[in-house]
Amino acid sequence: MNNKFSVVISAYNASDFIGKTLDSVRAQTYKDYEVVVVDDGSPIPMGPAIEAYQKQYPDFPLRYVWQENEGPAGARKKCALEGQYEWLAFLDHDDLWYPNKLEVMNQAINEHPADIYYHDEDEVEEDGSGKKRISYRQLDAADPVEDLVINGNTLSTSATVIKRQFFLDADPYSAKARVGEDYECWIKLGVAGGTFYHVDQVLGQYVRMSTSLTMKSVDYMKASNERIVDFYDYLNPAKHSAEEIAAMKDARRAFNEYLVGRFYHANKDYKTARAYYKKSLGMDKGNKKCHVANILAMLHVRV
Repeated sequence: MNNKFSVVISAYNASDFIGKTLDSVRAQTYKDYEVVVVDDGSPIPMGPAIEAYQKQYPDFPLRYVWQENEGPAGARKKCALEGQYEWLAFLDHDDLWYPNKLEVMNQAINEHPADIYYHDEDEVEEDGSGKKRISYRQLDAADPVEDLVINGNTLSTSATVIKRQFFLDADPYSAKARVGEDYECWIKLGVAGGTFYHVDQVLGQYVRMSTSLTMKSVDYMKASNERIVDFYDYLNPAKHSAEEIAAMKDARRAFNEYLVGRFYHANKDYKTARAYYKKSLGMDKGNKKCHVANILAMLHVRV
């Protein structure tokens, strides 16, 4: 069966590299798709870049939609509404697919019925070097929500294909969410009864995010980590008491402090790193990795 895909790309200030992303879609061996680019209120609209691409490839099934800035969650919701086919294939504006992506996903849909499909990816530096496979895990079919909350996120947006009507019915993106929106989306899809299938193949790549130390990056990390604490409220109360969930949240907060410490540690700010390690250990003395990291920071040994 030839399934039809709406390739939906939420974009912001992406005029300089949207062409490469679109090229990776145009190179697909499987051709039953449309492409929708939603410009999330870029200060310099991407319309001219999209129009130039359309003129260069007039047979490419590409549509462009501009909206006032609503952040990643709002842009992805708009993408889903604009898509016309049964399956939504999400793609971020700076990521790439390999040519067999849609062909493999079509086969997976035909052979393994589910609501959400996702595959492995390559992670690369901005210049394309340092390629590293990122392998995701198959979520526990019995309780994907608990798996996601306790074991962490294992889906990447550009590696995900979702049944469109199921996505629209679940309405998984929180209004105006600016951090952790994709992670929460997967959890909400699980809460709505969604079934997940992992395709154990590398079908795309994304650029490794910079770990350079800026206040913006630190603030974003802290906000993301705190949102993850909130996700414990999605755990099934029939399986976990309120006291147990509260304890899990406390343990996660301690782990969050450790993660921020690691960030400073990687950027050679050993004094600040140790302050976060000590705060984490004050909340959870059992984190052996944090003890080791604290000693290394004291010795000015980078991790």
